[in-house]
Amino acid sequence: MDITFHQHHLSKQRGMGATVILFTIALIVLVGAALAYSSRGSSKSLSVESAKVYSAIILKQSGEYREAYNRFIFDGNSASTMTFDTTSGTGLFDPNKQYGINQSAPAQAITTGATDAAWQYNKSIFVSGIGIDTTGGADSIVYLNKLSLAACQQINLQMYGDPIGTTIPSATIALADFAINNGTKTITAGGRATGCVATSDPFYIFYSTLAEN
Repeated sequence: MDITFHQHHLSKQRGMGATVILFTIALIVLVGAALAYSSRGSSKSLSVESAKVYSAIILKQSGEYREAYNRFIFDGNSASTMTFDTTSGTGLFDPNKQYGINQSAPAQAITTGATDAAWQYNKSIFVSGIGIDTTGGADSIVYLNKLSLAACQQINLQMYGDPIGTTIPSATIALADFAINNGTKTITAGGRATGCVATSDPFYIFYSTLAEN
C-alpha cells in the first residue's frame, strides 16, 4: 500500500511540475512581447500586450489555486470545512501543509488597482451549465472583482477564442452577489468553468471553479 501511494504521489508531482514549466515559458514569451512593443513607443500596442500578460498571470494563478484545492482534498480533507486562509487544519494556505500559497493578481489588470487585487473565495454558488444546477449542486469558485475590460477580453479570447470587441457574457447577478455563499445565487456562465463575465452593476468579474458539483 505504501509503495503504491508514493508512486501515485510522485507521478502527480511530476505532472504539476510540467504544468508549471509550460506556464512559465508562456509568461516569458508574453512578457518579452510586451517589452518589445514598449520599445517601439506604441502606447496602444503596449496596452494590448500588457493585457495579454496580465490575463495569462491571472489564469496561471487560478490554475494554481485549483491544484492547491485538489491537494487539500487528496490529503483527506473536507471541502465543506475548507477556509481560504492560513488556518491550521482547514486553511488552503496552512503553512504546515503547503497545499498552496495565497497570491495577489496584477494590480494593473484591476480598475481599482491593488485595492481589489486580492483573490476571493465562494464555497457555494451555482455556475450554470457546470455539473448539477439544482439543489445540492452548488459549486465553489475563486474570483477577482473589477477587472479592466481589456484584461477581461483577453481572458475570454485566450480561453474560448472570443474576438476582442465581443460583448462580455452577462452573469445576470450583481457584484455583491458573488460574495453570497449560501447556494442561492447563480452565475450565468453558459457552461464555462472559467471565464470573465459582466455583472448587472456593471463590473467585470473573473471566476474559476475549484469544485464542480
